[in-house]
Amino acid sequence: MRLRVLRSFLFILTLSSLFVDVSVSISFPPAVGLQIARQFPLWLRFIRSSKLLSSFWNKLKSFFTFKELKLGDIAKGLSNVKDYLDLFGYLNSTSHSNFSDYFTLDLQSAIIKYQKNFNLNVTGKLDRNTYNVISRPRCGVPDVVNGTTTMNLGASNTTSFKPWWKEGKRELTYAFHPENNVTNGVRLLFRDAFDRWSNVTLLKFTETTRFNGSDVKIAFVVFDGKGGAVGVTDTDYSEHVGNVYLDSEEEWVVLGENEDGDVDLESVVMHLVGHVLGLGHSSVEEAVMYPIVSKEKTEFALDDLQRIHQIYGVNSK
Repeated sequence: MRLRVLRSFLFILTLSSLFVDVSVSISFPPAVGLQIARQFPLWLRFIRSSKLLSSFWNKLKSFFTFKELKLGDIAKGLSNVKDYLDLFGYLNSTSHSNFSDYFTLDLQSAIIKYQKNFNLNVTGKLDRNTYNVISRPRCGVPDVVNGTTTMNLGASNTTSFKPWWKEGKRELTYAFHPENNVTNGVRLLFRDAFDRWSNVTLLKFTETTRFNGSDVKIAFVVFDGKGGAVGVTDTDYSEHVGNVYLDSEEEWVVLGENEDGDVDLESVVMHLVGHVLGLGHSSVEEAVMYPIVSKEKTEFALDDLQRIHQIYGVNSK
């Protein structure tokens, strides 16, 4: 926390030259010139086109009264739960649509997998504890990819990562989309996050102003509204590019404590860079790679370190 306080002083000095009042949270103008629809893989395009996550919360809260829903039940709006679980890999549907409000065996199986991944009491029911996790903002990257999850498996399933950058490269550049008008204080926040990952890998990260020529492209874009998915990543092996997308409509905290509805920017950046470097989600709530947005997490948990060391070895510097 001491390091966090020192960085806050630097933010204040930087931001005070730009604003009359220094706010604890900011939003960003979206990068409307970025052709997101073409660049996103199918599951990312589905989030944006359906506005699923932001609308999901309102629909879910309108029908769920903390009465457990179980196999055989019918409840208006249950199809939204299926949409959510499908999006994050638990139902693995090919249609991504036309779900019914009937509590099926497939839904029960998906909820069991979800409860295991988030260390919940495994009931197979949509109970209050499960709802409390589902209803929180989160990373938009699926927990289960092609039927495989890295959650609840410790450092397993991380050693197979193949770098998307050119072979032998150890110095990667990153750049912000120019339409986002990122401040110097926010640049410092990102630099700190990249430096932490550099300290536990064999990689070095340097900011560049050449967005199109950078290895890691960072953009705040119109995504799914406040709440829902706060950010996603994508990698392109053919172009040797990693993409980090953050929702421009969130209230991003860069100073001070989070207020209700705000999202700590540095914590989300740490998480998304972890994805770019090959990590999946973790079931450890204290870990940077835990997918649900909760408290500030800018320092690695043991689980994060074990996972990243499985890929890059232990950095002795």
